[in-house]
Amino acid sequence: MKKLAALMIVLSGTLALAGPGDWKRVGKPGVWAATLGGAALDGKLYTIESTGALYVTNPATGDWKLVGKPEFINTRWLIGAAGALYSIEASGSFFRINPTNGSWAQVGEAGAWAGTTAITELDGKIYTVQQGGLFATDPATGKWTQLGKPEFARTAVLFGLGGMLYSIEKDGSLFAINPATGKWKQRGKRGEWGPTIAMTALNGKLYSVETSGKLYVTEPSTGAWKPLGKPEFGATRRMYGVGQQLYTLEADGSLYVVSVD
Repeated sequence: MKKLAALMIVLSGTLALAGPGDWKRVGKPGVWAATLGGAALDGKLYTIESTGALYVTNPATGDWKLVGKPEFINTRWLIGAAGALYSIEASGSFFRINPTNGSWAQVGEAGAWAGTTAITELDGKIYTVQQGGLFATDPATGKWTQLGKPEFARTAVLFGLGGMLYSIEKDGSLFAINPATGKWKQRGKRGEWGPTIAMTALNGKLYSVETSGKLYVTEPSTGAWKPLGKPEFGATRRMYGVGQQLYTLEADGSLYVVSVD
């Protein structure tokens, strides 16, 4: 009888995330309340808090620890690429951060990334939007090149997926961008992603939450989308694709894992 009860507990835990859009909390509630930004790298979640502290979290368990000294107070953008973390500071300078000990060193010309308004990683390069221009940076050297025409001033969010860049514009429209030429083309209908409050990329798809609390998955190559689960994500403030899993950070600072299958 005890074996049967144990089996039922295991099954109930599995069923708790059996359907797309089902979610459950990971770790203690409110632990990430001071988070200003974060990035996924090698199956872990790295976050920077308002104190300037950098933390690494095992998203499977919610266990976390401090990385290095709390000296990242001026970090405005954080991203993982090529086995390291990279930050763009308020000064516009670009830094490589060792994800193990938090040591960091400037890469490239000081202030060259000033005015960055969107950032993503694709195939080992870091792409940014600055003053309406789209730029590709080699994170090993900090060398950058401009792509296409300076026509990205309305880009709100940038993602790298399946060898292509994708942007969500300020009017809520989705565009596919050729990372070699900077040429772009609209996907889906104009303004369809306008109510989006949080978004991330995972497994070749885009996941977004809208002001209604609904969670959506989008096939970026076509713009086709569909809702997942119940409209219960109204308090979601940030989303991260880590490994093969989708995670959300809620307004109360709690971390959740969300089923996408």
